[in-house]
Amino acid sequence: MGLKKYDKEAAEAQLKLEEEKKVEETNAIQEDIEANEAEFQEILKQELSEDQNAIKERIEAARAEYNVKNKKQKRISTLISICVLVLLVAALVLMLTLSSTWQPIVYVSLGVMILGLAASFAATKIFKTRLTNEAQIYVATLYNEINNYVFRSEEFSNLEIKPNAEMKDELFIDAKFYKDLRGTRSRNLISVTYNGENLGIADLAATVLVKGKTAPMFLGKYYDYENTYSKEGKRILMQVKGGELSRPIDDIEDLPYGENHKKYVIYSNDEDWNKVLTPKTIKDILELKVDKTLIDVIVSIRPGKTNIGIDYMDEFMNIPVENPLDFANVIRTEKDLEKVLKVLDDIK
Repeated sequence: MGLKKYDKEAAEAQLKLEEEKKVEETNAIQEDIEANEAEFQEILKQELSEDQNAIKERIEAARAEYNVKNKKQKRISTLISICVLVLLVAALVLMLTLSSTWQPIVYVSLGVMILGLAASFAATKIFKTRLTNEAQIYVATLYNEINNYVFRSEEFSNLEIKPNAEMKDELFIDAKFYKDLRGTRSRNLISVTYNGENLGIADLAATVLVKGKTAPMFLGKYYDYENTYSKEGKRILMQVKGGELSRPIDDIEDLPYGENHKKYVIYSNDEDWNKVLTPKTIKDILELKVDKTLIDVIVSIRPGKTNIGIDYMDEFMNIPVENPLDFANVIRTEKDLEKVLKVLDDIK
């Protein structure tokens, strides 16, 4: 059989078709984002309950107290800096003006300068430590209030909240969503029993190495749960497609099977992946809808482990300091958790 001649016109037509398909898909995703945002905003219009208002007030009180102490510490630090600067300038002036007539002034001035700088350094370190401790108190109050509310249902038990603890790096790295992962940072580590199994959750950020520099690839809620999938060496990845901020999963070279749908993509080295990600499971995953807060969703299934990552906008994940807590974010967290649990039940 002879070699097929390269058809330039056919290749260009195919490229154009693929570009048109990509534009059409992007437009469809954007339409979904707008529709999903409008739907969620309708849900958020309902008034807060008495319990929700009480939680918000306690968090706001802790935030206000932290801000008062923060501003006080900054004022004191500024005053100390000014005093030290005046002292240094005075010592320098004395040294320059009197050194010719009284030689010891040089040593006295240098000593004063060194003591002033040492005192400034020590004071800065003390105030920084105090402020860090105050911040941790506020963060602990924030996360304890929110998590005790979100996990108040009887379906949960053994709730353990560690506001400043981190999830193990390997729980994200071993899920193999992205190549060249640099590592992760996390906080708000939660451990809770759900359906007899431990469910681990954290606010997690993951970075990759690009041309020698770190670049963010994920920032959001990350869920770690056990499953009964037992095919050694096999794995399944799924991503709900998002808008321009979405980072497509790329650790997929060894995953020949799957599906490329306009709303999601699936990769696997298990030809029977669709027996795990059934139509019902996919439908339930798609209930985690991309909008102006939720960027995309990534799912990893491997022997004994199911991991779900919900990538959110920075504003959603940030700790409120300058502005009060928007309780809509807590409601969003609770509603998205309910959808995640449904998916974990499907895969289990």
